[in-house]
Amino acid sequence: MIKTAEQIKELLKKSSRAIICAHVDPDGDAIGSMLALGMVCNKLGLETVYYCADNLPKIYRFLPHAGEITRELPDGQFDVVLTVDSSDLSRIGNKIDLRKLAKVVVNIDHHPDNTHFGDINYVQKASSAAELVFDLAQAWLVGLDKAMADCLYTAMITDTGNFRYENTTIKTFQIAGELLKAGVSTHEISTKIYDTKTLPSIKISARALAGLQISPDKKIAWAYVTEEMMRETKAEGEDLIGIVDRLRSIEGVEVAVFFREKAGEIKINFRSKERVNVCELAKRFQGGGHFKAAGAVVKGELIKVIDQVIGETTRVV
Repeated sequence: MIKTAEQIKELLKKSSRAIICAHVDPDGDAIGSMLALGMVCNKLGLETVYYCADNLPKIYRFLPHAGEITRELPDGQFDVVLTVDSSDLSRIGNKIDLRKLAKVVVNIDHHPDNTHFGDINYVQKASSAAELVFDLAQAWLVGLDKAMADCLYTAMITDTGNFRYENTTIKTFQIAGELLKAGVSTHEISTKIYDTKTLPSIKISARALAGLQISPDKKIAWAYVTEEMMRETKAEGEDLIGIVDRLRSIEGVEVAVFFREKAGEIKINFRSKERVNVCELAKRFQGGGHFKAAGAVVKGELIKVIDQVIGETTRVV
């Protein structure tokens, strides 16, 4: 990847304006990596625009430059488009045609099912896209400051479950150490991400868990929320974070599935413990992700989708 990193740097040196894109329904890795990469580009002399098709979850609004993220594309052309944490072009959203924004698309990602859609693809196995952004900054001799470190640390802990998941490696901790040297307050960030809940999030979690279902062999757990439940509890999408992980934590459960009804579509989140590759399961519904964490979005009625998905899940567990 050293050659690819240098190729990207040479491209950026010839550029003056870049747009950096995060995927729809953004998580901490997408947001943190995007913002950190933008700051790296700024240090290389580029003007940067941050784009995400969906609203920024409130939980990440404390991050430096988070207020600059836009859902509307600015006028004019860009020299380069950089995507982070997106396995496929469709993950950027339907409102944007990257090829019309710039001549060159750079794809920076850690998902194993990445489609290599970029003109330049910096894609490799890592705990998070943040690790790759860190590697690029190091390769380009761009020094870390606290703002960049805060973004990268947030990205890393959200994709590793605060360093609890198996994607956490020696390198992950080594990078975390460098971020600490740059001034990250681990307690402050972890408190904001993991120990701060809104009242609607508590209410919607209670509603979802009240409808928890377990397969006869107790290896599959699933739950759902409807649009009506979201309205009644005044919950937003970000208030659903963590519910599927609670399902997975049930003793004996191998796979957890969480369904959200929204505007004629059903968003599906899959989680597994050890044995089942839920990325392959998600692909059956035109989704994707990682071995133990994946997702998909399908059109249809909630109950019918649940029956279909749990049926497929039963066949692989």
